[in-house]
Amino acid sequence: MALASIYQKLLIFLKDPFFDKLQDKFTKIYKENTFGGTESRSGEGSDLIQSAVIRRKIPKIVKAHNISTFLDAPCGDWNWMRTVDLGVQKYIGVDIVPELIEKNNQDFGNSMVSFQKINLVKDKLPQTDLIFSRDCLVHLSFKDAYKIISNFKKSGAKYLLTTTFTDRDKNIDLIDEEGNELFWRPLNMQIAPFNFPAPLELVNEGCTECDGLFSDKCLGLWLLDDIIMPKRYK
Repeated sequence: MALASIYQKLLIFLKDPFFDKLQDKFTKIYKENTFGGTESRSGEGSDLIQSAVIRRKIPKIVKAHNISTFLDAPCGDWNWMRTVDLGVQKYIGVDIVPELIEKNNQDFGNSMVSFQKINLVKDKLPQTDLIFSRDCLVHLSFKDAYKIISNFKKSGAKYLLTTTFTDRDKNIDLIDEEGNELFWRPLNMQIAPFNFPAPLELVNEGCTECDGLFSDKCLGLWLLDDIIMPKRYK
């Protein structure tokens, strides 16, 4: 599905009163496969090709930093993560879509792997060593993104492994300067308004989506204690 077509559908959805809540929005997107993914309802970024690099790199990060408990927030439909041997004692996947969580527990749940329905903006999170949050904050306003980051910090986790687009020199909110309503945009976590410090580790995903337009897409690893919350978002 063409990127423009996907965005057009998403903008129509966002103007629908049905989308008063994040759960409603992402549940409908999941049910209707709005992202147009052929392998995964989480979109092309969750297929095996686009996740090839990180499927190799994440276990190495886990091992290097002695991670024994792993929170995947959001976990999506587990299309690619199910192929990864993380080497942890406990994996917890969380997502806001109830049907997705139910299916994941039925298909993949066991004594070491479990899934929970959680709204990252407001719900209490289980404590783990590391929080993995890929392709999440890019869909949210600055305000909601910082609510999630604050929630991550409150969880007691030590590390955050999250998406960042390193070549971007400006971040825009979901309502841009021209008043256009967006559903997604790349975010560089090291510039305003986030201003994260230099990451402990940085993994370029090798993203080829949209003819390489997002070739700077990376996963950055940070100590949550090193992430400072601005007063306006506390």
